[in-house]
Amino acid sequence: MPRCSRIILCLSLASTLLVSCARTPQQKEAAFLEAGKKHLQAKDFGRAEIDFRNAIQAMPKDAEPHYQLGLTYSAAGNLPAAASEFLNAVKLDPKNLAAELKVAEFMAADRNPDVMKMGRDKAQELLAASPNNADALRTLAVTDLRLEDAGDAVEHLEQALATAPQDLNSSILLARVKLQANDAAGAEEVLVKSVADAPRSPERPLILGRFYQFIHKPADAEKQFRHALELDPKYGPALVALGPLLYADGRRDEAERIFQRASALPDKQYRPLHAIFLLQSGKTEAGIRELYQQYKADVQERGPRSRLVAAYLTLGRNADAEKVLADALKRNSNDADALMQRGYMSLSAGKLQDAQRDLTEAVRMRPDSYQAHFFLARVHRARGASQNQIHELTEVLRLNPNLLAARIELAHAFTLNKSPKSAMEVLDQVAPQYRQSIPFLAERNIALNGLKDYTQLQKGIDQGLANSRDPRLLKQEGLLKMEQKDYRGGRASLEELLKQRPQDWQAVEAVALSYQAENKKTEASSVIRQYTSAAPNSAGGQNMLGGWLLRTGDLAGARAAFQAAKRINANSTDADFGLAEVAVTEGKLDAARDLLTGIVNREPRNVLVLFYLGVVEAKTGHTDAAIDDYNRVLQEDSNNVSALNNLAYLLADTRTDPDKALALAQKVKELAPDNAAIDDTIGWAYYNKGLFKLASDYLAKAGNGATPQRKCHLAMAYIKLGNLQQAATLLQAALKEEPSSPDAKKALQLLAQAR
Repeated sequence: MPRCSRIILCLSLASTLLVSCARTPQQKEAAFLEAGKKHLQAKDFGRAEIDFRNAIQAMPKDAEPHYQLGLTYSAAGNLPAAASEFLNAVKLDPKNLAAELKVAEFMAADRNPDVMKMGRDKAQELLAASPNNADALRTLAVTDLRLEDAGDAVEHLEQALATAPQDLNSSILLARVKLQANDAAGAEEVLVKSVADAPRSPERPLILGRFYQFIHKPADAEKQFRHALELDPKYGPALVALGPLLYADGRRDEAERIFQRASALPDKQYRPLHAIFLLQSGKTEAGIRELYQQYKADVQERGPRSRLVAAYLTLGRNADAEKVLADALKRNSNDADALMQRGYMSLSAGKLQDAQRDLTEAVRMRPDSYQAHFFLARVHRARGASQNQIHELTEVLRLNPNLLAARIELAHAFTLNKSPKSAMEVLDQVAPQYRQSIPFLAERNIALNGLKDYTQLQKGIDQGLANSRDPRLLKQEGLLKMEQKDYRGGRASLEELLKQRPQDWQAVEAVALSYQAENKKTEASSVIRQYTSAAPNSAGGQNMLGGWLLRTGDLAGARAAFQAAKRINANSTDADFGLAEVAVTEGKLDAARDLLTGIVNREPRNVLVLFYLGVVEAKTGHTDAAIDDYNRVLQEDSNNVSALNNLAYLLADTRTDPDKALALAQKVKELAPDNAAIDDTIGWAYYNKGLFKLASDYLAKAGNGATPQRKCHLAMAYIKLGNLQQAATLLQAALKEEPSSPDAKKALQLLAQAR
């Protein structure tokens, strides 16, 4: 057992043994509550939770342990669990004012306006029972703000401060309200008074200093940070605030001394700051040496090792990072943290199989690690296994509801899976503090685009761009304008983006497409050439160029571009895939198969490549191999609509198993009810079972005005039903589109026999 685990176990046992000596349930509860509060104050949330749960077990009908457990969950960021415990406390003791206030706070923060109003009503009830209660007044103010009633919010906050001048939370909130109303002087006055009302508190000048930083008054900010340190020379947050300010002002020696002071503090969270400063200042060897010393001081501790590995990776010293992790796993093969880091390294290097192995094992050993689930979700995303990605991200948010990156990636996965409504539901649950962030706004815009709600999409873009000319928002604005056929306006937004990110290949391609939409083919190709020639060593640029040339029919040029991408990055899956597409277009299916097989040998779980390999095998008549490829896709992503449909079609078309084909196709119909290709598959399965009327019903949905193959399928069903004239009309249309269609030949033979 690792030393730290033994220590924790001994401490936990000691705590339990001491408490167990108490004679009565009340005494046991009191002892557990005292221990839990100490652990909560020390931010040791795990042990605090254990203590409070033991207190609940000792006195199940007492509200206080539930209230304290709610505070613990709230401090740890597990807000749903916190809300549940506060409600439990209120149920056990309806007169518990503190618990009722917490319930009101949670209701006030709810995204549902009706629940918010209920929270306001509850706060008003509590205020009636306890006039001038600062917490109740502040809760009312929060509700007012969320219901867009800033006037009442200011009134309630000023009343709270009149009652409790030292209520820092009310001061901060009132200053924020005034700042949002463009009253910087009023916000400053509130915070200056807060400092005066608690002259011995270092936290007050720190907050005032951060305010001055926000309004671009660095000299005033520095004065306040130094005042905080005069009050408490070892106040870590002030040291952390002052150091970067001095560094930005060019006073690097002073900044370094501040970081040295911070690193010498007893709190371990500050220990790496000087080493990080050295790394950022270009003194990489000194920074690495300091991080290495911290790591060697206790090789079992996760933090120093993680920072050392991260520094090695940033500097491109992957071999050193691998050695540190290998040593850790040699000492303890069940070190979930080391497995997680090694899995992340493999993921970054594109070694998806290695990444999945390590991260799956880390999840098995530590199922409550949201980080392991998060990285595993990214492995699934890279492999194209969207359902597995969604499953892992859902688990991440269960464990950590406030992780914005996971919420955004889950919403994006839903949108890509044609479920923008689900994406919006995920985004609607984001914490209030993130609702104005650019990543949130950008992802919400993507979901709105999926819903085709262009009015709200335009509002979202305008809202974001009012705060930042962020490339993501500029791209969305450009693409929306192009959708509205404002090609010149779309180009203007995209070209502004490209000044910031000249290698955003999606934006480059979009600019070219805008010219192509105006039938300006020369200008379109010129744009592609301009940006890719400016970045000749970009594999992404060459892959984009190859895809463009492939679509425009320049197969030789496409092949040359993909080969150039391969020279830049020998392991470029995109380049190999592009070369396979060129080979398929040229009819060189054996060459395409070899290229795709090569990718699968490197990435045996790459869903997209396995699927396309199945398509190639089917084209060459290797039905068994195609069926095997589609089954491998489904092993990785059981709800992959395209693989399910293609597998069902093959089973029906070859009459290998029409019943299974029909069952698979009907499953796909549930996943994608409006997909015409699936209607064709279901109809074809019924046709091969001899159920021609049912076949014609489905084939009619897919066949009219669709592909030549679907027209032929419908024609054959009509022939079986005796509708020869309709069949002949469909066959004539199919042959006009594809004179050499093998399906048309079969249908013609069937028609001749029927006549």
